[in-house]
Amino acid sequence: MKVEVLLQTAGQLAVVVGEAEGDTWPEMRAELPALFRELAEAIEKTSDGGEVPHAPA
Repeated sequence: MKVEVLLQTAGQLAVVVGEAEGDTWPEMRAELPALFRELAEAIEKTSDGGEVPHAPA
């Protein structure tokens, strides 16, 4: 079993920012917090602090 965390911003191709492999769901579930931290760090690096285009008010 493999889980990949992807980051795709507008107009860009998706990029794998984290991945984990395991034989069982409990093994994979244990890896999820670290994968989400990697995703959060990737988002923080790409954030320009501006408004999101086309976002609802």
